[in-house]
Amino acid sequence: MKEAENKWDAYGRSRSPWRQRTLFLHHQLAQKRIASLLGKIDRKTRVLDAGCGDGFFLNLLLQMGFKNIRGIDAGRSMVERCRERGLPAEQKSLEEFTDAGGFDLILLIEVLEHLRDPGAAIEKIKSLLRPGGKLLLTVPVCDSLRKRYHRFRYGVTKLEQVVDWDETHLHAFSAREIKQLLASRGLTVDRCLHASNPYPWIRRYGGDRLSASFQRFDLGGRFGDILIVLASRK
Repeated sequence: MKEAENKWDAYGRSRSPWRQRTLFLHHQLAQKRIASLLGKIDRKTRVLDAGCGDGFFLNLLLQMGFKNIRGIDAGRSMVERCRERGLPAEQKSLEEFTDAGGFDLILLIEVLEHLRDPGAAIEKIKSLLRPGGKLLLTVPVCDSLRKRYHRFRYGVTKLEQVVDWDETHLHAFSAREIKQLLASRGLTVDRCLHASNPYPWIRRYGGDRLSASFQRFDLGGRFGDILIVLASRK
């Protein structure tokens, strides 16, 4: 357990998720989708942000009017940054976290791909959800037109693509695999859509600005490098 704590503390010290979410377009596009889904949820909802990092989504929840929120993260450095910002976070792994009251909504934002046992994580999430509670999760899926083309053209695997994104990624999911994983743990998928859809060739011939403009067109949420799923416990 101590080794895992040190690993995530070192990971947190080497990165600034908050800064990345404000700088990179693929994060910005995913955040718009997430905010839209959160906007339809009662602000009195009891919320847990599991793997809260340095607090970007805790802050977003507060800005949107959610008051009853908690964050947990295995990395001490991440939690310290949350507390410096006045955000309610504690250093706990999902595995060791307990709560007698349960939650109406749990956020699992770009966490599942880092975990050795995603199934156990979803099982734990279900145990923390109240009946009727919802899980909002995101994972990188590399399903944009550009990433699909690169797999076809150069023979790279989806796992190689997600590891290139972040060397600590352990899994390369598809939308179908995520749906099956949730269903196998008794969760029902309410919404499933993609965000951030870079196109092949456009950056080469049209430059970064044109490429970014096209990246917003995810063709009804069917193509994109980030999968966003809202699921319910019945």
